[in-house]
Amino acid sequence: MIKVMILDDEEIYLEKEKQITERYFTGRGIPYKIDIYQNADWFLFGLKEEEYDIYILDVEMPVRNGIEVAKEIRKLYPEPVIIFVTNYIDYAVEAYEVNTYRYIPKAVLETKLPEAYSALLPAIIEKEEHYYIIEKKGEVEKIAYSDILYLKKEGKYVVFIHRKGESKVRKSLKMVQQELDSEEFVLIDKGYIANIKHVMKLKSHDLYMRDGMILPVGNSRFNQVKQAILEFWR
Repeated sequence: MIKVMILDDEEIYLEKEKQITERYFTGRGIPYKIDIYQNADWFLFGLKEEEYDIYILDVEMPVRNGIEVAKEIRKLYPEPVIIFVTNYIDYAVEAYEVNTYRYIPKAVLETKLPEAYSALLPAIIEKEEHYYIIEKKGEVEKIAYSDILYLKKEGKYVVFIHRKGESKVRKSLKMVQQELDSEEFVLIDKGYIANIKHVMKLKSHDLYMRDGMILPVGNSRFNQVKQAILEFWR
């Protein structure tokens, strides 16, 4: 299912963007979900609750503009597509600073928004979320790879630090890394594995994570960690 969030303070355009989106995905038989908002603060209030594949944002809005909203989205989610729709061109350069996919004038929504969806569709469909399953006595927990920030060793346990909190599994760090079986998870020190999707900066032997945590990078692993980060960013 493709999840789309639309934020526009003008009801006439909000409805138009929703109708274009419904028509596009219905016509192709693709399962979809659309959530709409007219108020940026209401949307941001629940930002951590759900991640969407595509965010369609009006640029010019009262109190918070679309650029500000996009910056908040990017703090949590590096991968989703952001499309700006607007009657103004003044923000075009600034929009691309938050890794915007398209900047569409509202006058050409009927043609340009479906074109954007067609260009995006193959990559979105190909992308498949992976999950790590933790089984305990009387409990099963599913954690999305994209939600995992880093893992750390605590005694006989591995602790998953993720967007919704922390989870523990009684296994070795090496075993968990093998089970994850993904290049996005990099061993950075004896007791830590980081998800490079959530790395913001590598400075000296410190790894700055999206949640503000600073993790140590071991001397023997520094070059490998640096190379993994560079390859992902490129």
